[in-house]
Amino acid sequence: DPFAPLTAFMQELRRRRVFRVAAFYGGIAFVIIQIIDGAFEYLHIPEWFGTAIIVLLIIGFPIAMGLAWAFDITDKGIVRTRGHTTGKPGTSNRALIAVAIVAIIVAVWGWLRSPSDTTPDKSIAVLPFVNYSEARDNEWFTDGVTEEIISQLSKISALRVISSTSSRQYKGTGKSLKEIGDELGVAHLLEGNVRRAGDRVRIAAQLIDARTGYHLWSGEYDRVIEDIFDLQSDVAGQIAAALEVELTEQETARIEKAPTDNPEAYDFYLRGVDYGKGGERGHRFAIQMYESAVALDPTFALAYAGLSRMHTLIYWLHEDHTPERLALARAAVDQALDLNPDLPEAHFALGRYYYHGQLDYDRALQEFAITRQGLPSHAETWAYIGYVYQRKSPLEKALVNLFKAYELDPRSSLLAAELGVTYRIMRNYSEAERYHTRAITLAPDIFLLYYWKVEALLAATGDVSKARGVVDAALQIGAASILEIPGRIPFVRARLDFLEGDYRAALAQLAPAPALLLDGQWSYLSRAQMVARIYARMGQGALARTAYDSARIMIETQLQADSADSRYHSALGLVYAGLGRREEAVQAGRRAVALLPISQEAWRGYARELDLAKIYVMVGEHDLALERIEYLLSIPGELSVSLLRLEPVWEPLREHPRFQALVVEYGGNL
Repeated sequence: DPFAPLTAFMQELRRRRVFRVAAFYGGIAFVIIQIIDGAFEYLHIPEWFGTAIIVLLIIGFPIAMGLAWAFDITDKGIVRTRGHTTGKPGTSNRALIAVAIVAIIVAVWGWLRSPSDTTPDKSIAVLPFVNYSEARDNEWFTDGVTEEIISQLSKISALRVISSTSSRQYKGTGKSLKEIGDELGVAHLLEGNVRRAGDRVRIAAQLIDARTGYHLWSGEYDRVIEDIFDLQSDVAGQIAAALEVELTEQETARIEKAPTDNPEAYDFYLRGVDYGKGGERGHRFAIQMYESAVALDPTFALAYAGLSRMHTLIYWLHEDHTPERLALARAAVDQALDLNPDLPEAHFALGRYYYHGQLDYDRALQEFAITRQGLPSHAETWAYIGYVYQRKSPLEKALVNLFKAYELDPRSSLLAAELGVTYRIMRNYSEAERYHTRAITLAPDIFLLYYWKVEALLAATGDVSKARGVVDAALQIGAASILEIPGRIPFVRARLDFLEGDYRAALAQLAPAPALLLDGQWSYLSRAQMVARIYARMGQGALARTAYDSARIMIETQLQADSADSRYHSALGLVYAGLGRREEAVQAGRRAVALLPISQEAWRGYARELDLAKIYVMVGEHDLALERIEYLLSIPGELSVSLLRLEPVWEPLREHPRFQALVVEYGGNL
């Protein structure tokens, strides 16, 4: 019997009561671990002591098993166990002792090598402070105090501080501190409350170990409003001391420096911070608040930095692409740096100015590097470095910096989506889908996140039905209720209908009045072009020309006001191509590429090259189109083999041998 030795060994273990000792040892160990897990917290016994006991229990197990094998307890005392075959004490014990020693070594080595808690010990999240003021409209002040404490802590290089974007999501939460700590990836949490009455402020705060629930520090401050900055500095210093973090001289100086000595100006500044979290209306209100702050205190450098950022945002996001708006942004940040050349927030604002206003990515990186030195835990700075590399390349650097930002802001749906977009441009579609799904999980009521996932799915597989399922999921959840652009959902659904050849359904989606369907000139133009393409595919030439001509009038009007916007030159080229104006179409497309080449910006420059390739196809310049396609497939970007197979614009090329060779080279057979 080949199993006879094993059977004999198991019988010998039973005879020597090894199994009984193992069960007894396991029961005792379980009770001890439960005591460590429960009572130690209330007795305030150090965590390392409980860990040491668990290590000893692990080491003791093979020792107990060895003793159970070698010895027995009788009415004559403890005696050596006699061998089953020889009857002599100690038979085979040498081998067992050797095995026990090896088991001890393996157990200790396994313990030391086992995955441990990767949460950095010097990490913290500041939960939203509770407003205890009788005036409930002081909520903005309480939120502002929370933001400023986060800002103070972010100046300490030895700490990892979670962004307020993530931590403020736990306002009014019912989750336990351990759950919050696990979700944010931090070892410590700061919570507290603020009470403001007249010219006095009372702040109570406590620092908690998120892993154990221990209270490491608590403090209560009652100051006049003029001392609010000293109060915030004291809190930051006390937390650093509790976490045994040593501050450098520069960090101490930054934390202790008051941004203004005017409480009313500070109130306006905090209101500006609060309004700045909103959309265009909020950004314009924020400008008013910052302007009021600097009017009261012309030396308030931090407020000038905020003012500059808002002007830059208005320029970049809200179609106010005027030299006057950029000049306001530059004047405000110059004033901030004149007042305080070392202010990290001012260098961040200047970096944003170079990034959005000048497309000067090298100088933007220089400013962000300065910001990072002064605010090492500022998630936005890391994110913007990532955004620069999205446009400047290499994209690997974009990922590194976006991941660092995501580590500091782990509940940010935007950062998760940006990671997804970056992976899509790198054509790593599995990771792209993963992060777009994560973004939707974090913010299921924002349709833009679903739209980005749709684009990733189409680029990956061209599976329109799967993409439609994403849109349907958004509708079921109700993401349409807070769209940034009204009508984005019908526009996306129309595109999917168009790709499937259901042209009447696509037109039905676009049927509502344009002003109600989509806001903004660019959105209206996108609708007009899609309507024109649909009519062209349906063979309705007259209706297609009417739609194209409507778009042409709009674009030419827009270019009179802003002739440097490459988007409108590309759009004009596509419209001219649809109208059969071949030479003008190619000229406009090439003009767009010249205005924003890929060498200047890898992201939007790629879009201009892609539009030029489409223009070439539409005017019958197939060889020129194939040159562009080959180039675009060879570098990171939005074009994929799946889209070449799916989008109707490429249909005239599909029988061309060079096109088929490119499809094989970059993604398989048609």
